[in-house]
Amino acid sequence: KKVIFISTMKYAFLIPIYNTISGRLLPQFLNLQDWSNHLNGEIFTVVGRTHVDARNWLCTDGGGYTNPTKLIDRFDYLVWIDADQEFNYQQLRTLLDFNSDFCSGWYVKELSGTAMIADWDEDYFKSNFQMRFYHQDEIKQKKEPFEVSYCGFGFTKVSTSILKRLEYPYFRQRLVDVGKYSENVSEDATFCLDVWDMLNIKPTIIPSLKINHLKEMYI
Repeated sequence: KKVIFISTMKYAFLIPIYNTISGRLLPQFLNLQDWSNHLNGEIFTVVGRTHVDARNWLCTDGGGYTNPTKLIDRFDYLVWIDADQEFNYQQLRTLLDFNSDFCSGWYVKELSGTAMIADWDEDYFKSNFQMRFYHQDEIKQKKEPFEVSYCGFGFTKVSTSILKRLEYPYFRQRLVDVGKYSENVSEDATFCLDVWDMLNIKPTIIPSLKINHLKEMYI
């Protein structure tokens, strides 16, 4: 019987690009090509797909339902980097070297200082019509890494061992009823909630790892 050995690499750097990458950020992605060579990694990108479709395409290298483990059979970790995040080599190494199967840096999503990490708190939702998102001042006061219910995938590392325990499609969107209201949950948050429900694993936030988020201006 013929045995086929699959040579695995350490990191798959996955970059969903909706339309363009800002010229301000292009140099870092050119640098990432050089960095990936000595980090035992490879870069994958996709352009013009919606959030859910882009993430499923990337984490299967286009395999989809036909070959959903095409990518995760070849790598130890998926490293998600959104095309509007500014980072440097040291920040990337902090993420890669952190001993966790599911961890993330964090970034501010609006000028108010609200970060794209949250706890699933239905009582809070009923009073405030949204889940409890962390504020940047709250995160900066933390000295130790901490778990949350979900995080944005702008700068996130996930072990492929997690995806191998899930069914494809790995990313989808939940519509959740909270009392008399319905919450439309984004694809990255839904992934976090699915992993929490099925595997009892939550993402760990590295409080020192704040990434700049470019939305026409840095916030």
